[in-house]
Amino acid sequence: MVGDPPYRVCIDAGHGGSDPGARGVVEEKEMTAQTSEALLALLEADPNYIPLRSRESYDVTAKPSERAEAINAQSPQLLLSIHGNSDSAASTSGYECYPIPPGSANHDESLRFAQYLTQGFGALGQRLRGADGVRYIYYGDDNEKLLYDDESVHDDPTFGVLEYAQCPAVLSEQCFITNSADVDLLADEDGCQRAAQIYYEAICSWFNLEPNQ
Repeated sequence: MVGDPPYRVCIDAGHGGSDPGARGVVEEKEMTAQTSEALLALLEADPNYIPLRSRESYDVTAKPSERAEAINAQSPQLLLSIHGNSDSAASTSGYECYPIPPGSANHDESLRFAQYLTQGFGALGQRLRGADGVRYIYYGDDNEKLLYDDESVHDDPTFGVLEYAQCPAVLSEQCFITNSADVDLLADEDGCQRAAQIYYEAICSWFNLEPNQ
C-alpha cells in the first residue's frame, strides 16, 4: 500500500514553546520532546525510514492546525503525535491512544497502528484505558470534550492534528504525568527511551518490517 522503503514517518511532539501542556511530576512538553528525540534517533539509525518533524524546534509554539499544515507539506506516510495525560487524582494511570476517527479517511490504517501501540504498552504492563487502549475524542458545539470507546461515527471535530492529517495518524497519551509510577516507567529519562522503543517497534510492525536489533 505504501510502496518500498525508505518510508516517511513524521513525529509530532505535543505542546512546546510557550505551551507547557499538562503539568505534574514532569511537564508534558519536556516529556514529549525527550521521547520524540529518542524515537527520531531510532528512526534515523534505520535505513528503512526518513524521519520527519512537525516543527524545527521544540521551543517553537505552534497550534495543532499549524503543525498539521507543516506535517502535510512533508507528505509523510505515517504520523505519530506524542502527548502526556493528566488527572486531578494522582492515582489515575494507564495508556490510551486516539486514531483518526471512524468514518474518516485513513481510519482503518490509523486503527491498525493504534493496535500495535497498545500491544506494546500493554506488554510493558501498562493498564489499557478505554477499549483495550483505543479511544476517540470529539469537541461539541461548546468545545466540550465528547469521549467514545466504540466505532460509532460522529460529525464533530477531533484533535486538530488528526482532523487535518492526510495520512494514517495516531495521537498517543504516553502516560499520566500526574502519576509518579507512570512517570518512573515512561516519562523520566529511561522511561522516555522505553516509550520510544515501543513506538519504533510499532512503526516497524505497521510497515511490516523487522526493527533494528
